[in-house]
Amino acid sequence: MKTLSIIVFLWLAGCTASTNLSSAGSQVREIQRDWASSCKFIGVIEVRGGLSYTSLAAAKRDMLNKLRNKTAELKGNSIVITSIVVDRGFSLPFAQADAYTCQ
Repeated sequence: MKTLSIIVFLWLAGCTASTNLSSAGSQVREIQRDWASSCKFIGVIEVRGGLSYTSLAAAKRDMLNKLRNKTAELKGNSIVITSIVVDRGFSLPFAQADAYTCQ
């Protein structure tokens, strides 16, 4: 019973509700790679999702919200998404983007 309790606790701890888009994150826009040439590169950002989502669309939306929020935290306003993988079997969803500050 103790082992089952630990497993349930770890499972619940790994489950996450979808990330809310912050007000600063809502100002971050996805741009095309060729538009980024006139922007200042901030860095590569990576985010991971939780264990369970109601759908693949919900997982993708969560990854996008996390990318936008993290870019805003770095004082960026634009992203070029390089990868969003939400259907990975037993692996957690993952996303990566290049963060920029554009005029």
